[in-house]
Amino acid sequence: MNMIQAVIFIICGIFVLISSFGLMRFEKMPHILYARLHIIGVLDSACILSLIALGRLNIALVAILYFILTPVAIHSIAKSHYEGGSGDDY
Repeated sequence: MNMIQAVIFIICGIFVLISSFGLMRFEKMPHILYARLHIIGVLDSACILSLIALGRLNIALVAILYFILTPVAIHSIAKSHYEGGSGDDY
């Protein structure tokens, strides 16, 4: 079981690195906030689903709570930027 958990965490770590390179790629582009938020949301959801798949109750409960709160937070950030506009291009 420990080996399976280690492999899952390594795969999630690789996904985080790949997505961070994608975020760095969008650094110079104006008005790209929504694409960045989408990348972060998809990556978070994938990693959270892998944590739920581990099967431990305490980790699964935290992951389920995070799975509910992450899209709400990302939507709130995007909505506040859309409605208020921060003046920044990112």
